[in-house]
Amino acid sequence: MEIITDQQNRVIQPIGRIDANTSSALETVLTGFANEGKDMILDLSQCNYLSSAGIRILLKTKKMLLQSRNELYIVSPTVDVFQVFETAGLHKLFHFENSVEVARKKLSIAKKPHKQTIDFQLSGKTFVYTSTGIENSGAFWKGPDIVSFKELGLSIGIGHIRSLPGSLNDSFDFFMSTGSCAGFYNIDNEHEADFRISSNPAKNGLPVSEAISFGSQPAGLLRLDTPSTVTFDELQHAVKLMQKLTKVENCITLVIVASMSRDTPAIKMYALIKDENLEKNTGNCPSSSESIFYSNFNGAKHGIQFELDDIDDFLSETDLHDFLQSNLSFENISEITILNESETIENPFIWLFPVNQLADGSLQRIQIETPEDFSFEPHKSFLTRQLFTDASKLKVEPLHGGFSAQTFHVTSFDHEGRKMRPTVMKVAHRDLIERESDRCSRYALPYIFNNSAVVLGAEFYGETGALRYNFVGIGGESSQLKWLTHYYHQKDIAFLEPLFDKIFLQILKPWYGQPVVKTIQPFEEHDPTYTFFPHIYDTVKELFSISSDEQEIFVAEAGRKLLNPYWFLKHEYPKRREKSIKYPTGICHGDLNMQNILLDESMNVYLIDFSETKQRSVVSDFARLEAIFLVDNAPLNTEDDMKTYLDFIESFYDVTDLQSISPNTYKGVHFDKVAKNHALSLKMRNYAYESSLQNADPIPYYIALLEWVLPIVCYGIPIPQRRLSMIVASFLCEKVMKTDF
Repeated sequence: MEIITDQQNRVIQPIGRIDANTSSALETVLTGFANEGKDMILDLSQCNYLSSAGIRILLKTKKMLLQSRNELYIVSPTVDVFQVFETAGLHKLFHFENSVEVARKKLSIAKKPHKQTIDFQLSGKTFVYTSTGIENSGAFWKGPDIVSFKELGLSIGIGHIRSLPGSLNDSFDFFMSTGSCAGFYNIDNEHEADFRISSNPAKNGLPVSEAISFGSQPAGLLRLDTPSTVTFDELQHAVKLMQKLTKVENCITLVIVASMSRDTPAIKMYALIKDENLEKNTGNCPSSSESIFYSNFNGAKHGIQFELDDIDDFLSETDLHDFLQSNLSFENISEITILNESETIENPFIWLFPVNQLADGSLQRIQIETPEDFSFEPHKSFLTRQLFTDASKLKVEPLHGGFSAQTFHVTSFDHEGRKMRPTVMKVAHRDLIERESDRCSRYALPYIFNNSAVVLGAEFYGETGALRYNFVGIGGESSQLKWLTHYYHQKDIAFLEPLFDKIFLQILKPWYGQPVVKTIQPFEEHDPTYTFFPHIYDTVKELFSISSDEQEIFVAEAGRKLLNPYWFLKHEYPKRREKSIKYPTGICHGDLNMQNILLDESMNVYLIDFSETKQRSVVSDFARLEAIFLVDNAPLNTEDDMKTYLDFIESFYDVTDLQSISPNTYKGVHFDKVAKNHALSLKMRNYAYESSLQNADPIPYYIALLEWVLPIVCYGIPIPQRRLSMIVASFLCEKVMKTDF
């Protein structure tokens, strides 16, 4: 292998193979360049082979350059050589450029900080300060908010680490963070000191009331020229002297100290904050009368001490971030304490992070706009930013919310201000979001991909989860999507019947048209107290003064005693829960209301919300819609409406099988609406009959229907419809009970 070097332009070009036999020669050249403390360019355009030995040398060179904050630019690797980097996962670690000319321009643009070394005597000891030439600008975070470990970086703050922000009943926790590890203690000593370690700093956050971030790289390292011990007062004197010598005495300064004792190793963190410094540097941040920092940290050295089992040696080429991450681990941290100023410190290494300007941290993150009258809680803002990392600004508008979730329309803009495709975000309990993400992948995409929402990502914070999915019709962003509910209310049955046939006989045929007979337990599968409505008995008691322990109830609208459906649910369902039958099953949506079916202007169909989607009794979704047609949307404006509707509904359920056509006996003033609901319900029963392999037994269908009729009493709809749900549920329970199913 031949190696061509261009010292003036910092270019090294190996020609031929880089393997075990030739790599030592390349290592010699690379090490020589790296020791000069400058950037370098490695031109691989004439290299046709790169072995693992060569990779090892490049990694070693890059690490050497990082210590002096320099870069290794790799130029023009062949396809085969680049594949070696890609296979090893190193294509994102190294800096690649297309040509030497481009890399040279980057070298000329890059400015290297001015470094200096200062020696001074103190208490008979010689201290050596090596500056990095880096000037950090800090950030001030004002909460209540959740800020990621990555955003905080090296920081000091106040928050409610043990709870969500805004839980002001809890006293404050003081914390200090390294960007991946945070130690904290309760200001009022109500809780023991503790720590958190994040394996993914960009994804994990801390509830913050106020915090100051100090950048990522120290301004310099202060150490003894020969190993010795110092008192904390001596250390503090040395730090203040360095502040004065480097003209940063008016800065807010973070100090990190590594005590290299083999018996009591520790890493200490504290910040030097004075009220005039904070006032001067915070700009638009809170004034002294508003700031928690003033009341708690004025002139004080509040800090955290990480007691360790062991500590790594700190070498000149060691990166501080790597040093902290290696030592601050679950296995190595033995205790968290308040900063101990009485201890002597053995052979300390002291890093200083002075900042002379504090920017508003909130302006450095994705901006979120919401309606003025809408409160968007901190944990939802945090999850939103996690989901939309490809954006610089978001407009979040609430959509309709159900019992268990909130949905939001999100318009996002890229980092150059271009509007991106609108999407929807759903926020709910972690379990629901995990379930929806999983079931969309398992049951929607493989079967109805062209007609379903596609989950684009899911994030979690505590017990809350959020997912993002596309919300654009087949016609693109200009499509106007409307819920099926809109067409149900606006169109007649002549329009709706072929539309429902299209949805259930064509689009959803992969779900309902391929039934598999399995053993099911209907009463367990369709128990509403197992899903969204465990509180149904309390609701009935509060709303209608009906006890779920009474077998019969007098229903004024019916003029007689009826079987109490809530008694049946509470006492008879458990008795029948283990009863199993062989019955056709299929993939069912599980919550197929008309708000979960959307259509664009070309009547292309689009399904959303798959949290309850799974294999179950194949008639389940059809029964769900019948409950919507006949109970949720029953026209009950007057007492006469209720009477005439009950006559109709009792007749409708007086059938012996799913094939029986219940005539429309309604004689009230809302005939057209009832006729529409009647026709659509018969269509649901026909779908159920065909999907169940022409099984005419109505009882499995009725049990599926009860899953959605019983809990209507919990809905936020008018009382007459809720009373009707009780009566219809009673009729259905009587049917089931008579068959001794």
